[in-house]
Amino acid sequence: MERLVYLDNLRSFALLLGIVFHAAIVYATEIKYAIQDETRSEVLSYFCYWIHSYRMPMFYMISGFFSAMVWTKKGSSFYLEARFKRVLVPTIFGLIFFAPIQYYLTERIKNPNLEVLTFLEYFFTKEQFQHSHIWFLVDLFCFSILYSLIPKSFFTAKIWNRIHKGLIQYLLLVSFCFLFVLFFHTQISKGESYFGIYKLTFVFQFSFFIAGVFCFHWKSILVPKTNSFLKTLTIFVWAIFVYLVFKDLEIDDPLWINFQYVNVWIRSLHILLWVISPFLWTSFLIIIFQSFGNKDGKLGVYLIEASLPIYLVHHPISLLYAYWVREMEWGIWVKFLSHVIVVLGVSFFLYEFLIRKRKPLRFLFGLKNN
Repeated sequence: MERLVYLDNLRSFALLLGIVFHAAIVYATEIKYAIQDETRSEVLSYFCYWIHSYRMPMFYMISGFFSAMVWTKKGSSFYLEARFKRVLVPTIFGLIFFAPIQYYLTERIKNPNLEVLTFLEYFFTKEQFQHSHIWFLVDLFCFSILYSLIPKSFFTAKIWNRIHKGLIQYLLLVSFCFLFVLFFHTQISKGESYFGIYKLTFVFQFSFFIAGVFCFHWKSILVPKTNSFLKTLTIFVWAIFVYLVFKDLEIDDPLWINFQYVNVWIRSLHILLWVISPFLWTSFLIIIFQSFGNKDGKLGVYLIEASLPIYLVHHPISLLYAYWVREMEWGIWVKFLSHVIVVLGVSFFLYEFLIRKRKPLRFLFGLKNN
């Protein structure tokens, strides 16, 4: 299979979209976040829930696709070595130097006299340690190890050849993710964590990673053969409808409430929409990026490499700006737009003039040596 530029670009888009998401969530209603402004917007709430409804599952589905591609083309040794260098190293670096910033600032709001060393002694304990925005790399590395342990013959078994390509494969993957997540949710709630790994979120994202592996072997969903305006419009309309219902259920039926204490049918519908929304939005964005983001230009190559380092550094910058701007008497849209501009500007500046030019930093941020 030749290189799929649009998937590389879509994966970068998913990461960089997180910068806008983390800025918007500071000013969004109905969402709890580490630092939030007193003035908030319902429009930004809809915007955040929209991004939340598909961004990370789409990222993991694409990651599963590329994992299967690399394993198939270059073998297990190359795959595992790359995962240790490009995922585990930035994970450890981020957990030590970036993750504590979020929790220090939130504690600083409660206790303005809190000293950094006192906080760090408290934070780096089994009971208090959290991953902040580095959680996605922790999960990704775990998924990679789990994938390496699954016999690859499972994904290439002849039984899968009997499944008709197209809609049947699509429905099968949706059903797999739904049943997989629903089963584990009957045992655990969204709030349960283990060493900072939230169990239900882990299971949910892993189901999409595995779905991405099947997409590679089936050469479908993430690599659609034909698209039409009617198909694109239909997917978009359904994606909007599912998202709007999903948003209401996210508020009315929070997943941290244990399965045994909720309406079983509503909770099942909630989880079904939680699964369907990423599939629909991924399908829609695949079509868009196939049409407009499938060229291997200089900007695309730059963003593909820059997206991970920029995502890693942006979150502390975003939180520091939120901590500072919350005292300002500016309008909410001035705060939000300035937030996005400042975080993007500083993040790209650090990447361009510091990270990408120094070999030790390239290594720590998971970049290949030039």
